Amino acid sequence: MRRFLKSLILGAGLLAAVGCNGTTSNIIVNHPTAPPAAAQYQQIERLGRPAIKEAFQNWQAHDQTNRSAPTNDTALMTAVSTFMTSPAGANRSAAIASFVSTVLFPDEIAADLSQTVAGCGAANAPCGAYLGAETGGATGSTFGGRWLNDDTIKTSLGVIFGPTVPALSAGTIPDDGKESWCLTDHNLSSGEGTFQSYSNTFPYVNTPY
Repeated sequence: MRRFLKSLILGAGLLAAVGCNGTTSNIIVNHPTAPPAAAQYQQIERLGRPAIKEAFQNWQAHDQTNRSAPTNDTALMTAVSTFMTSPAGANRSAAIASFVSTVLFPDEIAADLSQTVAGCGAANAPCGAYLGAETGGATGSTFGGRWLNDDTIKTSLGVIFGPTVPALSAGTIPDDGKESWCLTDHNLSSGEGTFQSYSNTFPYVNTPY
């Protein structure tokens, strides 16, 4: 690597020295002693919870969401509400749609670091629980976050198309009877497929298969 860099520097120096007129005069090499001024960056991608944009929002609106702050994303919030209540979407009740919007915004994965969760030391024991902080522990623990083996897609499908919200609300949000049972599970967990085995050491997952 050092040899490559040295050759690169020497090559650049030779080009600068020769220049257009073949002379070697007035060669100046600048060595900055201070860091450059703060650079300006533009946000072009944002992903909080998995499959939220993909499930609720038209592709054409993804760019607007990608450039928005998770706490100020009216495009995605409107898309969630519209999809949940539209006959062309999930066609759920207003109460269920309102609950889903409340849980999903802001579009950030929340974790309550003050919580002590048993099982974090074991390789295959659950620690976090996807949407746990947002739902008061209804999905497994109040710690929240996202455990490596959380089936977030299955959880999301149950919330959108299944009976998850009425069950989580303990009856305060009535079941609307509009479940789409064929869409409530992607049938890839709970013994329905082959999954990772986890270890306590990096990279924590087994060889890809």
